[in-house]
Amino acid sequence: MTRFALVAALILAGCADEPPSPEREIAALLDQFRAAASERDVGAVLELVSEDYADSAGRDKNAIKAVVLRYFMGHEAIHVFHQVRGIELADPPQAAHVRVSAALTGAPVVEVGELETLNADLFKFEVTVAREGDGAWRIRSARWSRASIVDFL
Repeated sequence: MTRFALVAALILAGCADEPPSPEREIAALLDQFRAAASERDVGAVLELVSEDYADSAGRDKNAIKAVVLRYFMGHEAIHVFHQVRGIELADPPQAAHVRVSAALTGAPVVEVGELETLNADLFKFEVTVAREGDGAWRIRSARWSRASIVDFL
């Protein structure tokens, strides 16, 4: 084996063993949430919400289930376009504060410019996520407010 091949093999072997960063894991959680909401899969949405969910409005996981069901019942098709605006990890990185802008529409959205032509529900989310005992990241609390197209630019 040449010296170059040996170095390349060692580098690739090292990269393969690296676990994903907490930021990537949290981004994957948000993607799973988006997919579950787009599929209108209440069970899959709730799997991403902690049993210990509690927010400043007094909602627990059961109340979030009601919010999700009410939204799903009121909308025939749901497509979610989201942008992560920031992830602030705690130290050690077992929890994080995440800021997300999300658009819920009746049609798929690929880029932010499309939102101007759609009747979309626009939201700003402040979400706390935590790594739980099984190693999975879940949503521990959230608050949201209406957003404008400016929040996506």
